[in-house]
Parts: sequence; structure tokens; C-alpha cells
Amino acid sequence: MSDIKAVILAGGSGTRLWPMSRQQLPKQFLKLGGEESLLAATISRLHPKIKQEDVWVVTNEAHATGEAFSELNHLHTILEPCARNTAPAIALAAALLQDNGQEENIDPIMLVLPADHLIQDIPAFHQGLDKAIAAAEQGKLVTFGIVPEHPDTGFGYIQADVNQESEAFAVKRFTEKPDLSTAKSFLDEGGYFWNSGMFVWKASVILSELKKHAPEMYDVVQEMKQAWQAGEPWQEVVRHQFQNMPADSIDYAVLEPSDNVVVVPVSMGWSDVGSWDAVFDITDKDDYNNAVSGHAVAIDCKNSLIRSESRLIAAVGLQDMIAVETADAILLCPRGESQRVRDVVEHLKSTNGVEYQEHVTVKRPWGCYTVLENSVGYKMKRIEVNVGASLSLQRHQHRSEHWIVVSGTATVTRDAEVVTVSKNESTYIPIGVKHRLANKGKMPLQMIEVQVGDYLEEDDIERFDDDYGRSN
Repeated sequence: MSDIKAVILAGGSGTRLWPMSRQQLPKQFLKLGGEESLLAATISRLHPKIKQEDVWVVTNEAHATGEAFSELNHLHTILEPCARNTAPAIALAAALLQDNGQEENIDPIMLVLPADHLIQDIPAFHQGLDKAIAAAEQGKLVTFGIVPEHPDTGFGYIQADVNQESEAFAVKRFTEKPDLSTAKSFLDEGGYFWNSGMFVWKASVILSELKKHAPEMYDVVQEMKQAWQAGEPWQEVVRHQFQNMPADSIDYAVLEPSDNVVVVPVSMGWSDVGSWDAVFDITDKDDYNNAVSGHAVAIDCKNSLIRSESRLIAAVGLQDMIAVETADAILLCPRGESQRVRDVVEHLKSTNGVEYQEHVTVKRPWGCYTVLENSVGYKMKRIEVNVGASLSLQRHQHRSEHWIVVSGTATVTRDAEVVTVSKNESTYIPIGVKHRLANKGKMPLQMIEVQVGDYLEEDDIERFDDDYGRSN
């Protein structure tokens, strides 16, 4: 049996789950269907078929040193400097997994999974995986087809030759998201499955198909492979050359034109958690079919999703509604309309609204900060630094900072000076002074920062040294 590796695609933006999902912390890193994030749950369900050391996560480079640091720092990662859709991510992963740094390349079977899906029937998933691996060992490109439960316009469809005596049926065609009448006709005809975006194949086979159907993409991968085989660090090669890859989905680049694709039908409690309507479907309900979570009160409400992250939501008489609250935003829409949340995100982008980018509380590798007030000429933050952690050695060109310690002890570097600041004490960082904040104590450090200046955005940071590999 071939060596099996899992490649988890975790670079998506998750805009349809705003306001919880943000550009800097998208839905794959959120807890939406249980105690684990969607990414962590994706890795957990592989056990015992695939060990964690055989799992690789492809994600945006910014996530690895940003808010998702704690999720990613213990995993094998392939970091994309820019978004290029699924085909380049899969092509790069295949080349890396095939090249083990030795004279003879290996040829593992790749299980490719999105990081942001939910599967409730794990044994059924494992049974489908066994069937897919068997077909992949025969040189096939295998996709998982979800047995449709109802006509749905939110998914692509796969038509298969189900008259074969096989556990993996030849694919006849792929269809993009249809209208409702077409989706109904698919279910009436039979032999159609939802396109899950989950795949199994040998690394050599997908690279061969890329060479055949997407030669421009294949050539860039080969150029990168030659560079790292010549001694350049592979992640640096990716950082400089990945942008040259065409931005195509694996469906468009390979699966649709290929005649070597089979589908394994599965029914495993699957959801792509692609909208707040989907979150409603997977969330436990009360006696009135409401999905209520957080600090919320629902009176005479029916069939509604009411989710609070910080403040009280008091809902009266809502029916078939979605209400999602975070510290800086509230989403209200009828159920069935949540796909249009992406329009809100696009509006925020076009008007320079910060709410699509990050939350009020922003995670960092060293801890987190919360913006308490932001006004012309000054900004106030609460900063929390984990035990043993430190911020980068940095300076600012446009702002000074006043630090007041409210719990714990701060070790503060200011140019050549190092001072200890205890609870109820403060210090001052003038503009242009190199400085660093560290927690060398035995309890978390919490402090209030007051920034004063003409420009107070996060890109006014010039880093000189950083424990987490972040650059300017």
C-alpha cells in the first residue's frame, strides 16, 4: 500500500460568515461546530488513518504569523505569499511531497481536504476514504461526491455513470451551481452528487494531469522544484515564485477536462459550513427550532439563528431570521439570504471599513490586544502578553506610546535601556525609539497602551528582531 499524506487547504477567506469570519482570522480557524476549530476538527477526524506528522496545511503566509499562529505553529505548513486558488496549492503540495530530498523521489497518495468543512459521521468518512485510496492506487483521480439530501443551488454537481459495478464511478461531467429547477431535475434523474471539493490521488498522477491540461502551471512548479533541489530553501522559492502560477481551481484546471476522474459517493453528515444558513442547520435547536448561543434571550422566536459573542441579544418575535453579534458588528438578515453577506464584505472593502479585516480583539503570537477607543490623534488598547512571550524589537515613526501595567510585570527595552515595570507603574516610549515589551514573569501581563500621534495604524511598525519570523 502506498504512503498516504493529507494536504489540507486552509487559505480561504470565509467572507460569507462575516462578522465572525474576518480577513485576518477566517472561518477555518473558528469554532463553529464544536469545541475545536474547523481546521483542528479536519485533522482530528483523520485519526487513525493518517497521523498528524503526515498532515500538511497549505495556508496564507500572513496566517502563520498572525491571528492563526497558535493553530498553525505545531503543524507542517506550506505558506502561500498570495492567493492563487486550489490548483496551484495542490500542484505545489504534490511536488513537495514527491520530492523527499533524496536521490529517489517518493510517490505518496494525497488526500486533499478543505479545512473548513464539517463531517459528523466519521466511520462513513473512513469507509469512503478506503474506497478512494483503492481507486487512487489504480492511477485514478478520485473525488468525493456527497449524496444529495435535497435540491441545492449552493453546490456544484457531479454526474456519474452509476450503472457500473464499482465503488468508484466514472465521472461524466461537472456542473457549476445550478438554478433550483435544474437542481431538482438532477435529483429526479439520479446519478448526481454534490461536489465536495475533497480528492484522493497519487502525487505523480495529479502532476501528470497538470502537465497535460495546465502546462503553464506545471512549468512554474517544475521551475520551483529545480530551484529548491539546487539548494535554495523551498519556502523562500515559494515566496518569490508562487505568484507566477495561474489562479485556477483544480476543477477547472484538471478535473473537468480529464477523462481519468472517478467519484466515490458518500453520505457522512457533511456540510461545507458555507453560510449562516448552513451554521443554523448544524447547530442544536431549542423547542421552537431556534439555534441560540452566547448571551442571548429569545422570546416568542421561531426557526431563527441568534448568536452573541459579547453583548446581550434580546430578540422578541423573530421568525426565520439570522442575528449574529460581535464586539463591533451586528448582522441581521432573513434565513435564506445569508449568501449575500459577501456583499456586505465587498461594501466594507470599497469604503475602507476596518470591520472586514480584523476583530476588536486581535490575536498575536505573543498574546492579544483589544482596541478600547480609536479617535483622531490617539488610540487606547488593552494588551495581554503570555508568560515567556515578547513582542518584536520595533520602532514607530508617527506615534509615541504610554504603557500602564495593570497586572503582572513588564520587561521593557528602550534603545540600550532595560527596565522593569510592575503593577500600577507606567513607562513612556517616544517616537523613533527602538523598544520591546516582554513578559518574563510567572503570570500573564496585562497593560493599557495609549498611542498618541498623527498616524496610528499597525503598518507603522519597523521590526528589527522577532521571535515569530515576522518581517516589516
